[in-house]
Amino acid sequence: MAVTINETSWPQLQRLRFIERQLLWEREVTAAMLVGAFGITRPEAQDAIYTYREFAPENLRPYAANDRSYKPSPVFKPRLIPDSADSLITIARLSTPVNPDFHSVPVLSRSTAPGALATILSAIENRSRIEAVYVSMQNPTGATRTITPCAIISASNRLHVRAYCWDRKAYRDFVLSRFRGTLTLQGGGGEELPADSAWEESVYIRLVVNDALSDAQQQLVREDFDLVQLAAFEIRKALVGYFLQANLLPTSEAELREATTHPERFPVMAVTNLGESVVHLGF
Repeated sequence: MAVTINETSWPQLQRLRFIERQLLWEREVTAAMLVGAFGITRPEAQDAIYTYREFAPENLRPYAANDRSYKPSPVFKPRLIPDSADSLITIARLSTPVNPDFHSVPVLSRSTAPGALATILSAIENRSRIEAVYVSMQNPTGATRTITPCAIISASNRLHVRAYCWDRKAYRDFVLSRFRGTLTLQGGGGEELPADSAWEESVYIRLVVNDALSDAQQQLVREDFDLVQLAAFEIRKALVGYFLQANLLPTSEAELREATTHPERFPVMAVTNLGESVVHLGF
């Protein structure tokens, strides 16, 4: 007889949610993962996997001894966690402090077509094409697009899909929440795609104080962001724009000019060293 949620305890429900999150994002789950996450015994972990298999048999492929893990089926659809960016922190979310003096500001969440995230992650795993209706500010009524998803990008409170667009014959980033209706996973997979240089190539970025600020202001900003201790870091070229936007850094020549005339708007700047010169990023 099929297992229902009402028949499970709260600790067991958390384990089932963890299993589902692993299947969605990691594309596999093992008893060892549950043991490490919950500090339970291996038999208890195996029992949780068996319970999930009874609860949602369509979500799991048959167990293969050579895989040594349980993997999501091609029709996997989350039933216990959000099919959105929220599922990234479903298990790890910290409780809000129980303190009357603590206040938090609500953050907007974006709706996602049911099953869209699971279908896209399955397509990435198998390098398969997807056909879907995609809407945008330029085309709010939408158009059918055929894409091969390659990666998921989380930035500025929304998920983006890095994909090769067969209609445009180029790599594009698609906002996950702008897919409409059912995403159709096409057969086959594993096809060769053109090189994605913006994704494969990286740059090193340093964050520095805007030197248009006064000396006292510059010192304040260094202390605010601990810039003295902040080392340079590597980032894919395709993600630089998202990084600048998420951290309110200049993203255009106009904003770079504004950073000079109104430095308080952009107290921190992103720079990279190319030879002996220092080049500002964002244009």
